[in-house]
Amino acid sequence: MHWPDDLDAASLKQPDGFSCGATSVLVARLLWESGVAPADPGAEIQHLHRTLTAPQDSSGRAQVPWPRAFGTPPWSVARALSDLTGQEVETDAVRLSADRGYDELVSRVESRPVAAYVGSFLLPRHVVLAYGSTAGGNAVRVFNPATGRRLTVPRGRWIHHELDPLGWSHFWFVV
Repeated sequence: MHWPDDLDAASLKQPDGFSCGATSVLVARLLWESGVAPADPGAEIQHLHRTLTAPQDSSGRAQVPWPRAFGTPPWSVARALSDLTGQEVETDAVRLSADRGYDELVSRVESRPVAAYVGSFLLPRHVVLAYGSTAGGNAVRVFNPATGRRLTVPRGRWIHHELDPLGWSHFWFVV
């Protein structure tokens, strides 16, 4: 997936400490639909965050309760990406098998944007959006909503839980 030249990553920085998942879903939508960023990305992200953490999603389907203060639940991001791409999107826990998780991340990012949950040793705390990989799959191109920056993160950092360029150490989920 290609990042459009006219899409300013810095303008898509998450507006608070809880909306990284919503920001990642918005950026996935912009990349998937080759759309133009909204006039007020912060307001759009806040609205999307409320939708992703509400008792019902935008289609009226029930969602498992999740405190907004914990960010965006993986199953809600999976549903949003499924609705966006028309593909069945699953959440795979990869904390204990980061090597397998990295391979899954690279495989999925070939056909669509992929959310990756990262965090501390104990908890997933942040969502980033993978939107491509390098030739041979030796690194993944990632948008980090916390900084509004795009990074290329090598395979070794994912599988050895050395994700400090993303602000956290451990790789938790592939969505």
